[in-house]
Amino acid sequence: MLKWQLSQLDKYYDRPLTFDETVSVKSDLMQRDDEILDATPVHVTGQIQQENGDWVATVRIQGQLTVPSTRSLKPVELPVDEQFSEIYADPETASLDRYEDTDVVIPLKEHALDLMPAVEDHLLLSVPLRVLSTDEQQSDAMPKGNDWEVISESEYAKRQQESRRENSQFAKLKDLLPDDDNGQDDSQK
Repeated sequence: MLKWQLSQLDKYYDRPLTFDETVSVKSDLMQRDDEILDATPVHVTGQIQQENGDWVATVRIQGQLTVPSTRSLKPVELPVDEQFSEIYADPETASLDRYEDTDVVIPLKEHALDLMPAVEDHLLLSVPLRVLSTDEQQSDAMPKGNDWEVISESEYAKRQQESRRENSQFAKLKDLLPDDDNGQDDSQK
C-alpha cells in the first residue's frame, strides 16, 4: 500500500517503478484535521525513479474531500486533483548539500519509502482557506442571527465611513455650546 522496502526498489535502478492504486485515507485525514468531514478513496498514480542514489517520486492524487463552508459551515464537496514530486534520500548515505532549499527532500525511515504520509499531507494542503458552497458562490447573502451578522469588507468600510460622517455632524453641534472651564453645565450654576 504505497510502501516499498529499499531492497524492492533496488530492482528498479535502471527503470522507473510505476504504481496505480486506490487507497482509503478517510480515517487518517479525519484524525489529523477535524475540518475533514469525509473523504472518498483516493486514486494515486505515479512513478518512482532512482537518481544519484536517491529516489524521486512523481505522484498524482485524485479524489474528493468534504469540508465545512467557511461561511455557513454547511458541508462542501471539494474535488482534488493534485500532482507533486518529492525526493527520498537515505540520511546515512545521501549528500543533502546538492539539493536546493526549495527541493523537498524526505529522509527514508526503516529502509523503506512510504508515500502515504505525503499523499495525506498534500490532500490536507489542497483544501483552500476559503470554501464556499455553490449557492454561496453565486449569492452575496451573508449569514446572520439575533444581534449579529457577517458583513463583507466593503460593507464594513462603508459603515465605518458613515459612522465617521455621523460623528463629524455631532462635532459641529459641540462647537455651538460654550466650554465651561469649571466643568459645570449651566443648570448647576
